[in-house]
Amino acid sequence: MDENLEHNSEFEDDEPSREELALWLSEYMSNAVSAETMYRSHLLDLITSRVYEEFGKDGLCKLMFAIDKKGKWISDIMLEDSDFDEVLFANYGIYDEDIVKKARETDAIMEMNKKIWRLRKKYSKLIVDEVMNPTHKRA
Repeated sequence: MDENLEHNSEFEDDEPSREELALWLSEYMSNAVSAETMYRSHLLDLITSRVYEEFGKDGLCKLMFAIDKKGKWISDIMLEDSDFDEVLFANYGIYDEDIVKKARETDAIMEMNKKIWRLRKKYSKLIVDEVMNPTHKRA
């Protein structure tokens, strides 16, 4: 029995400090969040790919509508690849299959998003006023 007590006392001496436990817990939670994020991203990619493969862009539009309905949002397609394709061809005589990906990283798209974000407040008020007073026309 003395050996068991001696053996247990060795483990007691090796107990992690509060800092070590906090670090371990932080790493554990971070890895769990990363795994969940990766799973969610992969699942969403699979769903959208499947919808596109089976139904094309029309299916993606219907999926967007269903997402809007479920999330109680109103969203719209602000730009399409064809918008960029027309400008690319008209101004540069080229086609770039990665133009949408590249466009997402531009300052211009960030500026557009900021302007749209600011306009939300103005137009949500106008929309509610029109809904509540259907005879009231905007100037």
